[in-house]
Amino acid sequence: MRVGENAGIAFTCVALLWVIYAVNLVLPFDLRNLGIHPREIRGLFGLLFAPFLHRGVGHLLANSLALTVLLTISLTYSRKLTPVALLIMALAGGGAIWLFGARHTVHIGASGIIFGLIGYLMAIGIFRRELLALAVSLVVFVYYGWTLTSLFVVLPGVSWSGHFFGFFSGILAAWLTRGEDRRSPSGG
Repeated sequence: MRVGENAGIAFTCVALLWVIYAVNLVLPFDLRNLGIHPREIRGLFGLLFAPFLHRGVGHLLANSLALTVLLTISLTYSRKLTPVALLIMALAGGGAIWLFGARHTVHIGASGIIFGLIGYLMAIGIFRRELLALAVSLVVFVYYGWTLTSLFVVLPGVSWSGHFFGFFSGILAAWLTRGEDRRSPSGG
């Protein structure tokens, strides 16, 4: 299962977010403008860029630990399915934010992906009906189930729609990948 190796991959992904944040501090323009702008053509770029952009150190710090842990769990379950699930989360969750998010706002941050991973990892046990998937779902529910309460709370400056649509895009990713073999041809 190579947990240590998968933790290294997850840590590298999160380190990339910190590098992007640092680079943005020295650029003459603000990369955060590449976030999701609901119902604006320029906001479509944010479907792919928004998860990599953060408002400040506190925002990035808040996302880093959860993203590292959840990515490690997901990669350990399946290195083959995780990138597919992440792409579904970014496009479906981001697309829903673009369609239904509040106008004149910009949505950035990895929380949509974090909530997507929570939804994905909780739902794979239901859709895949295999012992390992059920165990993963149970562990994620026990450790992260409490975060679902935030889906019912709207706070100023926090993308409620990012959390909400992220979570449901994760469930969609679990459903769409339910019939796929979780092991890559190399056995990972």
